[in-house]
Amino acid sequence: MSKPKGHHFYPRLCLQHFAGTEPGGQVWTYDAISGKVWSAIPEETAVETHFYSAEQPDGTMDTRVEDFLSDVESRAAPVYEGLLSGIVPGAAQARTDFAQFLAVMYARTPTMRRMSAEIHGRGLQIHSYAYASDDEAFERLTRQVENEKGEPMDPQIKEEIRKRLLDPSGFELVVPKELTLSALTISDRLVPLFYKMKWSLLSAGHGFFITSDNPVVREVDPRSRHPIYGDHGFLNRSAEVTFPLSPKLILLLSWDQDAPDQAELKRQHVELMNNARAACSERYLYAHLRHSSLEKLAAKFKHSRPMMTTEGFGPKRFAPIKVSRRSKKE
Repeated sequence: MSKPKGHHFYPRLCLQHFAGTEPGGQVWTYDAISGKVWSAIPEETAVETHFYSAEQPDGTMDTRVEDFLSDVESRAAPVYEGLLSGIVPGAAQARTDFAQFLAVMYARTPTMRRMSAEIHGRGLQIHSYAYASDDEAFERLTRQVENEKGEPMDPQIKEEIRKRLLDPSGFELVVPKELTLSALTISDRLVPLFYKMKWSLLSAGHGFFITSDNPVVREVDPRSRHPIYGDHGFLNRSAEVTFPLSPKLILLLSWDQDAPDQAELKRQHVELMNNARAACSERYLYAHLRHSSLEKLAAKFKHSRPMMTTEGFGPKRFAPIKVSRRSKKE
C-alpha cells in the first residue's frame, strides 16, 4: 500500500477545530505574501507534497518522519479533546503525550525548517570565510585541491575563489530539504520543559482566536533579554507559551505555578494573542471565518516572520539561502 504524498505541516487534528460554518466544515486561509484568501476542507489545508519525506538515491521517498508525526498526533488526539472540554491532563502519560505533541508542533513547522537551513547555510559560509581569511589555512586548502586535481591552480582563479569565500553574497546557497529535518531534534529537549510548566486554559470572552503555520508562540518579558546572551529561550522564567486549540480556547504554558487553571480573556487580550500569532507566522493564518480584520492582520505582519541573526566572526554579507525541493518528478 502506497504512503500518502500530501503531508500536513499543520495537522488536521487541529485544523478540524478551526472549521467554520460558511462554508460548512471549511477553514479560511489568509496568505500574507500574496494577499489571497480562500477556504478549503481541513484535508486540503496546510498540506505540501512530501514535506517530511527524505528522497533516497533511487528516487523513492522515505516517509518514516511522517509516520512518526502521525503516531504523535494519534496519541495526542484524546488529550486534545479533553482540553476542549476543559480537562487539563493530570495523568503522567497523557500529559507527556501532549507535551510531545506541542514540542513537535513547535519544531515541525516551515519556519523551523527554514531556520534550520539558515543555520546550516550560514555555518558553512562562516567556515569557508575562516579558511579564506587566514593565509596559511587557505594555502593548505588550495594545495589539497591541487593535489587532488594533479595540477597547479591558476593564481587568478585562486584569488577569485578567495574573494568569493570572503564575500559570498553574490551567490545563492541551496540546502537539501532533507537536512532541515534535523529541526525536529529540538523537540526532545522541549518535552520535559513543557511537561513541568503550568497549563492553563484561556477562553475568549469576546472575539475569537486564530491560528497559523507557526502556532506555538513563546513570549518573554522584554526586560529579561540580554544583549549578548539572549533571553534563555523556554528556560526564561517569564516565558509564556501559547497554542490555539479552537476559536474560543487557547492553551497557555507558564512557569507561574500559581496561575489559574482557567480564565476568560477580554477582547483586547484576545487580539494581542492573535497579533502574536500573526507576527510569528511564516506565511499563513487560519481561521473559522472570513473577516476583513484578518486580511489586514496578515498584511500588517507580512514581513515579520522569525529570522535568524548572526553576529561576530564571518562575512559581512551572507549569501541568501534556499531550501531545495525534490530533484526528481513525483
